[in-house]
Amino acid sequence: MPLTIQLDPGESHWTLTLIGDLDYSECAAFRLTIDRILKDSPGSTVVDLSRLDYLDSSGLGLLLSLSKEYGAHGGRLVLVTNDAVDSILDLTRLSGIFSTAGNLADASAMIEDTHAS
Repeated sequence: MPLTIQLDPGESHWTLTLIGDLDYSECAAFRLTIDRILKDSPGSTVVDLSRLDYLDSSGLGLLLSLSKEYGAHGGRLVLVTNDAVDSILDLTRLSGIFSTAGNLADASAMIEDTHAS
């Protein structure tokens, strides 16, 4: 299934929603979106992967690079995952690298807690 990318620049944080398959063939479009986020440098971003059907190593690599950029600049990145994404993160031993939430409300709460501290 082709990847659909939705970007919502909200007030407290941006939300990036990915729907479909994030694989090598879709990484160029995803990279452009990541570059836009990094250019505008919002303090926090939620990446909603809950409707992602497939994630391969190239997509995972782009998520890692986005996470590293946020870490280097003191920002916050939270992934909203589903069972398939959780399995991939566990299998690749990356589940400890990312901040994850089960839904958008929990992810937003995690970001609000960061801003409050």
